[in-house]
Amino acid sequence: MLLAPQPDPFLQQMFARMSPGAKFTFTPAQIDEIKKAFFARSFTSHAVDVRHSISLFGKSYYLVILAGRERRSAPRQPWGVTKVSQAIAVLAAAMACCLLFATVF
Repeated sequence: MLLAPQPDPFLQQMFARMSPGAKFTFTPAQIDEIKKAFFARSFTSHAVDVRHSISLFGKSYYLVILAGRERRSAPRQPWGVTKVSQAIAVLAAAMACCLLFATVF
């Protein structure tokens, strides 16, 4: 006697975000590859992995800080003026979040 396969919660959630007929356009091999890509992405470990939620003024916000060794094979492009200004902006935002976090807790 064959048992019916149990519904996969990941696939149910993924297909719920798509148009109704989209799930019928994927082959089983494509679905397997999508699952591999998402699961590989969600279980990577970082040397620093800080995730915290805070409530301010009736709204909930989250803060995620990840750091670790570079694992990509393609080298990054050299930093230009725009990259430096982006880095300064990100650093300023991170410092503001740290100050906010320190004042709340």
